[in-house]
Amino acid sequence: MSTGEPLRIVDFSTHLSGPLASHLLAELGADVIKVEHPIQGDGNRGNEPKFHGVSDLHVALNSGTRSISISTRSEHWAEVTGALTGWSDAVIVGSRPSDAARRGLDYASLLKSNSKLVYCLVSGFGLTGPWADFKAHGQTMDALAGRVDIEWVDGQPKTKKGWRSAGAPLAGVFGAMGVLAGVTRRDRGGGPQFVHASIWDSAMWWNWRDVNSLANTQEPWHEYQSLGSRYAMYSTSDERALLLCPLERVFWQKFCDLASLSDEYRERGNWEHSMDFGYDDEAPVIAAAVAARSLNEWVTELTKAEIPFAPILTLEEAMNSEHAEATGLLRGTMLPEGRARISSSPVGIYQDQEDAESPAVEDLSSPPDLGAHNKEILGLLGLNGLQGVDLSGGLK
Repeated sequence: MSTGEPLRIVDFSTHLSGPLASHLLAELGADVIKVEHPIQGDGNRGNEPKFHGVSDLHVALNSGTRSISISTRSEHWAEVTGALTGWSDAVIVGSRPSDAARRGLDYASLLKSNSKLVYCLVSGFGLTGPWADFKAHGQTMDALAGRVDIEWVDGQPKTKKGWRSAGAPLAGVFGAMGVLAGVTRRDRGGGPQFVHASIWDSAMWWNWRDVNSLANTQEPWHEYQSLGSRYAMYSTSDERALLLCPLERVFWQKFCDLASLSDEYRERGNWEHSMDFGYDDEAPVIAAAVAARSLNEWVTELTKAEIPFAPILTLEEAMNSEHAEATGLLRGTMLPEGRARISSSPVGIYQDQEDAESPAVEDLSSPPDLGAHNKEILGLLGLNGLQGVDLSGGLK
């Protein structure tokens, strides 16, 4: 890949993890071609809810990409996938290794078309172990990683309201990170690279603090609600939750002055390790002080005093905040019935720091119709003879 050219990614994956990986790379400037089933696409095109008549996941994961549709049943499957692989810097495949091999998308097969390939496999449960051949679906990886919160309703377990999976999106993040690391290693003389990210391992990693603690002490990591009086939430006079964090001596003494706490509290603390999490008898005193003022009053005073704190916002409050607007939390993409807004990647690449401090978040190109770029991509690959050829393999 010459300097200045975008990274070339071919995404053979479906549903969430692999498409999220390629989407993140597209947001960072990669040229992404998605290879999709001629009928279902990548599995994200029919989901609810709809944004301006278009599936939320299709908008979120496929904006900024190009689409070619071809069936594994097509007599031209190997020819097209080989040409795509030869064009690419990296390919993303989401499946069990055995399924990838059946479709001719395993590492060894694709290396024949590109000896410098970076190959990223996103699997459900890894490449070895008794669960490696389990079918990956929805919550299953999180369930086997101790990550599904349940509640019992009429004697039956239900996924707790508000729960969101960790493994599937994290595997996409780690897959994208692995692709970038693989390209760097290859371009420094390392040859072709096999990158692997497991959804189950990603879900387990999300619990890294508990995993590490259980592995070494047989106890889970501590609960935030038991950290102490100086790292705790309190209710304001307008019954809003306020997180206070005056753990260091300078912050604690500033807070005592602000809250008019006596010198008995102001001078109390063991600062040998720089932080003191407080004492049980302080909590009622702090609670009474916080309850005397509204949230807005505390935000003003704590900000002025430069004491660590945070009001507990709802998701809606956070996404509609001035801060979200300033940092470019959302970016747009045009749909046939209107403009949709979707989450931006939290990673930005800029020429200068000043650009990063005033990010101009441009719209992504519209999520492509299924197979919208067949003719264009076949021409790009030098397969002009296949333009107009039915690549569906007889699927209806």
